[in-house]
Amino acid sequence: MKFKKISLSNYRNIELAHLDLDSPRIFLHGANGQGKTNLLEALGLATALRPFRTHENRVMIGPHSDFSELRYEIEHEDLGETVLRARIKKTGKEVWIDDEPVQRLSDFVGRYPTVILSSNDMQLTRGAPGNRRRYFDAFLCGIDKGYYNALQTFQKLVQERNALLKQEEKPSVLAAFEAQMDEPALSICRSRERVLEELLKLAKTFHADLSEESESLGIDYKKNAEIQEKGDYIALLEKTRKRDSYLQTTGKGPHRDDFLISLDGRPADDFASEGQQRSITLALSLAIIEYWRVQFGFLPVALADDALSELDSSRRDRFWRTLDPQLQIVATGTQLPNTDGSQDWKAIEVQNGVFR
Repeated sequence: MKFKKISLSNYRNIELAHLDLDSPRIFLHGANGQGKTNLLEALGLATALRPFRTHENRVMIGPHSDFSELRYEIEHEDLGETVLRARIKKTGKEVWIDDEPVQRLSDFVGRYPTVILSSNDMQLTRGAPGNRRRYFDAFLCGIDKGYYNALQTFQKLVQERNALLKQEEKPSVLAAFEAQMDEPALSICRSRERVLEELLKLAKTFHADLSEESESLGIDYKKNAEIQEKGDYIALLEKTRKRDSYLQTTGKGPHRDDFLISLDGRPADDFASEGQQRSITLALSLAIIEYWRVQFGFLPVALADDALSELDSSRRDRFWRTLDPQLQIVATGTQLPNTDGSQDWKAIEVQNGVFR
């Protein structure tokens, strides 16, 4: 997959922009706060209309209108040339594919995959469990509509159960409601186990290349609740209902899972340097890109937002050499990458939301 063009209006600090992206390597350069990351975020919206820096629509809308509009021209191996259009409003989002409105978001998610390599990904190793869940959930939702639907359903049911707990509903009412939560919870856990195992194999290979095989990467899926078969989660909710009623929140389930990342068997958040932590996130991003190629036969677009700033020069050079030459990558930074010259970069200067 490749982006050919993008047009934006009233998106954050970008009042109006039309960019030609018909190149395998594009580099956005300029001072901080000029709009480089805003453009990457806009490109990432093509995957699931979910920005990687915020959950609030209003933050993405500039001061010149009540909504933002984006238009993409995309070349796709399976879907051909496509025009994708999105409108972001304060109360929702709308999307059209070749002028046909998309009625269900699940029919859109994952069609046009992008992989974010961001300085914010440092929170993957040193941040809270929620950061890691969001990271892996974003990947899983893109590759599996069943997972996306199960996750959406489960998250909604957890919110509704919490509301019932606060209303101090009777155990019989809670028991009837909890029966709906068993199937999506089991589906989420099984998908996480299966895909993480496959992803880790790929990530270990890429990490070995980046570290010159001096370190061993590990990722352990730490379930908050042992859910292996049908009925397991219903039984657990019944067992913890008294405690949950007292705390007025659902304390056990996939919404509290974690993914423990280690180097040479030691927790990465405690023992890995910033450069090592960045290598971990880059290895995972490369693994996600490779997963798309192996499973679906095409490459996503890589969006690298100052992603190599903590790497030493040797790791940085090995990263650029690792990239598939067919991969389109849109990157940001203050200076062009130092590569072997086999791939020319299309440089675009960014100043105050203007691209030239």
